[in-house]
Amino acid sequence: MAIAEEQAFKDKAIELARNLWRSYLIDQSEAGDAYIANSLDMEALSVIGTGRHEFCSTAEQFFENLGNDRSEAEDVAFEILDEYYEARIIDAEVCLVFGTLWVRERPKEPKLLLVEMDTRFSILIHRMDGELKVVHLHHSTPNADQRLNEFYPKTATERANAALEYSKELERRADLDSMTGLLNRMAFERTVEERLVRGVPDAVLFMIDLDNFKSVNDTLGHLAGDRVIMDFADELRSVFLRDAVIGRMGGDEFAVLVGDRASVEEAEARAGKLIEQWAERGSDKPIAFSCSVGMARVAGTRDFPVLYRAADEALYTSKRNGKGRCAWFE
Repeated sequence: MAIAEEQAFKDKAIELARNLWRSYLIDQSEAGDAYIANSLDMEALSVIGTGRHEFCSTAEQFFENLGNDRSEAEDVAFEILDEYYEARIIDAEVCLVFGTLWVRERPKEPKLLLVEMDTRFSILIHRMDGELKVVHLHHSTPNADQRLNEFYPKTATERANAALEYSKELERRADLDSMTGLLNRMAFERTVEERLVRGVPDAVLFMIDLDNFKSVNDTLGHLAGDRVIMDFADELRSVFLRDAVIGRMGGDEFAVLVGDRASVEEAEARAGKLIEQWAERGSDKPIAFSCSVGMARVAGTRDFPVLYRAADEALYTSKRNGKGRCAWFE
């Protein structure tokens, strides 16, 4: 197979996989279900999902489960926070698409805990008479209790023996980003809003974004990209100490609120240290690491969205000015 033809096959297979997930999770309509049905090999389909019931060796079983899922989730809307796709050609007519999908419930009213799925998937796609059909789909959600490099969730199993302590851990985990251990977006917003209500006029909100992160994934691979995200979280902890509130807002975007006595010089020094240390950390990698920082003073602001937009605007000023630098909201 020629290189151009192979790439075209990969691109179409990835497009099919992406549209399939959207039809299943976002476009829960007759049109979406029709797209799903038209994308499947009805004769040879098998599907393995995350639930105990989601082991389907026939198309009939899959559609029965799909109907049940639709009934259960009719009042639930989802949003895709992050996704990654990669394709491998198996032979001239078969392509494997695999990757990750991070999905969260989008509630109509505020909730303490949201339905969330951070799944890894593989989809086997067969080209039949010029059309692409899904032959097999397998997706699974990593065990939230399983730590990096643990073969099984030994640590959490030990904690489970102390029921009260484990219950407290579950409550705490609802506020944490599963990959980095930083506050997740909702918990970060809630914590900052609580401080704004109390009054922190001299505090500074930092919005931080990894520059060219797609290139990191493309160059080092997605798993290595996840490792970069975790390393950057460690870097944030080392730079922003004491009373700082640190959160992962999604993807490669982070935010930090530094206490109510942060001077302009101190804020700029923190941002500069983070930018310098992160660049140094990537000095031995095949692609340069850099991050951009936007800063906004709380002043009299008690509305988190207003403060967030100000710091975010400053962040994009940094990026427009060449990345790997910091800027204040003017």
